[in-house]
Amino acid sequence: MDLPSVQALDLIKGKFDWIDEIYLESLPEEETDLTDKTVCLITEWLNEPTGYANRTFKQWSIGVEVQIFYKKDASISSIDNEIALADRFQQDDWTIEQSKNHIQDPDTGQVTKVFYFAKDLTIERNEVDG
Repeated sequence: MDLPSVQALDLIKGKFDWIDEIYLESLPEEETDLTDKTVCLITEWLNEPTGYANRTFKQWSIGVEVQIFYKKDASISSIDNEIALADRFQQDDWTIEQSKNHIQDPDTGQVTKVFYFAKDLTIERNEVDG
């Protein structure tokens, strides 16, 4: 099974024309100062066993942080794009754990938005007859 960040990338890659670039785990050095495109950064924040029963775990919880760095001077007058992004995750059984408010970076002037999504995966085990 793919890592949580890869699953999230597969879920949104090519689906939203307002996102110019998507990166996993960290921004490339050359992207950290650019403000002329909207960039999405996906990082893992949760990856652990859960749902214990009969002395073993039955589920695995995964989670991703999705940070959106809007291009400078982008017209962000509507949250429709963000709702569509959140809907995409919900349709794939992710929950919205947090949706942070928009913040403007004092150095670059870019507006940022952060989501935390989580999902519980059921572990299928093959029982050995004994």
